[in-house]
Amino acid sequence: MARARGFRERMEYTRIFLWRHPEVLGASDGKVFGHYDVGLTNDGKEQMRAIAKRMSKEKLSAVYASDLQRAMLTAETVGRAQRPRRKPVLEKDLRELNLGIWEAMTYEQINKQYPDELKARYDDLPNFAIEGGESLEQLAARVIPVFQKIIADEQGQKVCVIAHGGVNRVFLAKLLGAPLDRIFRIDQHYACLNIIDVYEDGVPVIKGVNLRVVDMKDTF
Repeated sequence: MARARGFRERMEYTRIFLWRHPEVLGASDGKVFGHYDVGLTNDGKEQMRAIAKRMSKEKLSAVYASDLQRAMLTAETVGRAQRPRRKPVLEKDLRELNLGIWEAMTYEQINKQYPDELKARYDDLPNFAIEGGESLEQLAARVIPVFQKIIADEQGQKVCVIAHGGVNRVFLAKLLGAPLDRIFRIDQHYACLNIIDVYEDGVPVIKGVNLRVVDMKDTF
């Protein structure tokens, strides 16, 4: 086992710094947001600056983000902190799960107005599609190819991706070989960092999950 680990450590890898966007307006009220383009709280803006400061320690080949402002603005701040500056590559397919008619509602409101639909979702989490929205299977079908392209385009480099809780969970579950009905066993706080190394033979190694800025070590 030690010999195999040592061999892999000598291989080239692509490092992905995968962040969840900072705290958004309405979060303290328990509202949920998918494609709804909500802004950041004051605490979220502080988190955004902390993310940029952390990433300024890394020489990034590129910065990618969802085109929703909570991710896009963070990516722009990260890009400005790079030398040379990096203009973010915005990917619409990195948007959060489309919540359809549930957008900007609280869980209490959803449970009160759509109890049958909420139960149906719990009963078949991967395949249930919210009215006007999409299922986790549909989310995975659009986000996984984006990550595959990033890995192919940035081979051997360090890249930063600013995305969303659902997007990150789906990607991490894919790397772990876990089914989609297990994704909420992966915690993703606002402004958390996940670190993934993808080696030249295609094998991914997850180095950190749900890291907070204050918890991060220089060893990463």
